[in-house]
Amino acid sequence: MQLLLLFFILAGIANFSGGMLSVVSWFFVRRKYRKTRKGKGKASIIIPLKGKDIENIEYFLNQDYEEYEIIIVVDSKEEADEIKKKYDGTRVEISRKMPDCSGKISALLTGIEKCHGDIYVFADADIKPHKKWLSYLVGGIEEKAIATSYRWYFGNGNKILSVWNAGVASILFYPSFNFAWGGSTAIKKKDFERLEIKNIWERAIVDDLTLTMQVKRNGFKINFVPQAICGAEEEKEVIKWMNKEMAWVRYYFPSLWKIALFLNIGMRAGVVAGIVLVFFYPLIGFMLFSPLIFDFFRGWQEYATFVKLMEYEKERFFPWYVHSLLRPIISFILSYNLISSIFIKEIEWGGKKYKIAWHKYHESA
Repeated sequence: MQLLLLFFILAGIANFSGGMLSVVSWFFVRRKYRKTRKGKGKASIIIPLKGKDIENIEYFLNQDYEEYEIIIVVDSKEEADEIKKKYDGTRVEISRKMPDCSGKISALLTGIEKCHGDIYVFADADIKPHKKWLSYLVGGIEEKAIATSYRWYFGNGNKILSVWNAGVASILFYPSFNFAWGGSTAIKKKDFERLEIKNIWERAIVDDLTLTMQVKRNGFKINFVPQAICGAEEEKEVIKWMNKEMAWVRYYFPSLWKIALFLNIGMRAGVVAGIVLVFFYPLIGFMLFSPLIFDFFRGWQEYATFVKLMEYEKERFFPWYVHSLLRPIISFILSYNLISSIFIKEIEWGGKKYKIAWHKYHESA
């Protein structure tokens, strides 16, 4: 009994310390990301696109940036003709299918072959970037550093999705754990070639996590640019989509996945134990469930930071207290996502199914 009590005391100290650190560290994080730079140099935006997102092309055509080109890559001539008819003069290429990688990566590599810029910008077709997106994103590139941003769901429909997404986005503020998001990433052409990303992509399903591994393996940094965060279309089958996102992390970024699993599951288990123990050992119980309280503060901090740094009117965000109240729930949902990802062996993506194993995959019939 004494050993069990000692275990709960130590777990309580760990939970309280971890929760406190997550809140206190945010003040330093917010200060670090206040500064922005406007980018320069010829940029090539490569956008793999399927017909449903054609309307979003308008956002890319109206960037406040001096010199850039857009290469839209589609699967068929019919899609290409539709885009050219709607947006006269737009460059559209038909994807050259490659046997050992995903459809998205085939499209990206096809687009790269047609580029004339010194900077590659990879963008998802379902984002709706504001006019300064490209300038801020390219401005985040430094010597031995690429730049990335993220998406934002404004919560007009599913607020759970929006807060979950904000929780994931908050990881990008920490260089040790951040990653390059494929929906909005910029890299110099010379660095792309130096890091031999093309060779890696030719054998991969996922573009961003493989890029992340290669960048960090070679001592490059990933600079997160919150000012370049883009509005995005909301996902369908939200929980299934969340589980899939964690599965990609598990198979392509296992170190981050293991850390997230250990910390998140440990804290959530401590919260449940603390709620019970608080009636018998109040101090121990409080320390154990303290991450639940810290989550409310963390939710408010995340909200205030993103509203301050993002290039969108405050009126577009739902009230801060909604974000704060939902944040503790998101922590439990994330635990479920992490556990569920263990059992995912096949992922449907871009209309195709992929059976995946550790860094290996094949397309299923």
